[in-house]
Amino acid sequence: MIKPSLPIKTKLSLALTFLCLLALAIVLTISIAWLLYPLEIEWLGLESLVTLDSETIQHNFNVLLNYLTNPFQWTLAMPDFPSSADGLYHFEAVKKLFHLAQGLFLMTLLPSVLFLKKAHKSGTKGLLNKWFALMAVTPIAIGCFAGMIGFSRFFVLFHQILFPGDSTWLFHPSLDPVILILPERYFLHCFLLFFVLYECLAIAGYLWTKPKQFKKRNNEFFKTPKNDKKI
Repeated sequence: MIKPSLPIKTKLSLALTFLCLLALAIVLTISIAWLLYPLEIEWLGLESLVTLDSETIQHNFNVLLNYLTNPFQWTLAMPDFPSSADGLYHFEAVKKLFHLAQGLFLMTLLPSVLFLKKAHKSGTKGLLNKWFALMAVTPIAIGCFAGMIGFSRFFVLFHQILFPGDSTWLFHPSLDPVILILPERYFLHCFLLFFVLYECLAIAGYLWTKPKQFKKRNNEFFKTPKNDKKI
């Protein structure tokens, strides 16, 4: 039996939906990582690295994250951490990427909701199941690759791909001391948080689009046959 292929318009809508979910995972990661940063200060022992109290570290981090996420704030001036020209350049590049994620999420949210709603009403959402499965498997493969080469090398490779030909992300503590409160382990936690959020969205989509016949078979498998006698 030949399975029906998706029309071009449907594939485009599906791509926008995946883009929306990816952007949502990024935006949620940024927001939750910001909320959890007080715990990171304690877990990573940041007070001993910069000889500042946790309130001061948190205030400077808030200034940085407000700059990175606020489209109306284009000047970065952390009160306790001076920045070099290269450091400011890199933070501006990161800021633009953050705004890109925010913009993509806002622009694709309504089309994605309408697309999924239409798929549900028409009873065709089962055709999307394998695509959500692929969405769930992809980060697992990337995670295995990162585990094989080590997070440090993966982190470098990630920056080389995201910022080709740009080495301004290689902060030196004497020029950009803010890097001391943003150690590699902190970024590892952010990557893990993104992985969990993205997987949750992908798995939710996979379960939601699971064909009804499979769900029915699973339910029947756990049912006790009516003609079975209890002992």
